[in-house]
Amino acid sequence: MSNEIDPFVTTLTNEPRTDFGGGEGVAYMSEVRMRKREPSYSQPQVEIQNATALIAERLRVEEGTKVVSRHQRRFIDDKPYSLQTSWYPFRLVERGAVKLLQAIDVQPGVVAYLEETLGIVQVGYQDLIWVRPPDDFESAFFELARGSGVAMCEIARTAFDAEGQPFRLTITVYPTDRNRFLINVGDVPKDAMTLTDDTD
Repeated sequence: MSNEIDPFVTTLTNEPRTDFGGGEGVAYMSEVRMRKREPSYSQPQVEIQNATALIAERLRVEEGTKVVSRHQRRFIDDKPYSLQTSWYPFRLVERGAVKLLQAIDVQPGVVAYLEETLGIVQVGYQDLIWVRPPDDFESAFFELARGSGVAMCEIARTAFDAEGQPFRLTITVYPTDRNRFLINVGDVPKDAMTLTDDTD
């Protein structure tokens, strides 16, 4: 790994005792700032798409069903660290969640917006994780040298409401040369719930 890249440890589990964790939105930004680093991200790129097989499976809709895609590029200290895209069933827009179609940063977050607008409460999520080679776009965006051998860690997170129905799929792509992950399960002491970024 280049000496110019400082690894960042993302907590994937929600941590109510520390007010960060989950690797998404406001919680992710808070975790980055807590480590005395500066997060930033692009304005959302919003599209209406047809659900691919993976999206359809995770959201439990028919393949080809209309979904709203919201994509952002995420940076730490002005360096690219991840790509994140969320998909929502278009029926949420039809029910009144029209901000999903706007290329704006929905505050205080889309999950809170859906709760306020539609009464959808996220009660849990499931992560599916795999590792793969980068594609050409990812190699260019993350400034990977040809033949670097850096893999992409892809995390597909499905969010569930109180009725057990999935309403959001978020896929985040992390290059493995600058990202580490922390998962806390059970009664972990609060002073052990975070790690420094120097894990090498």
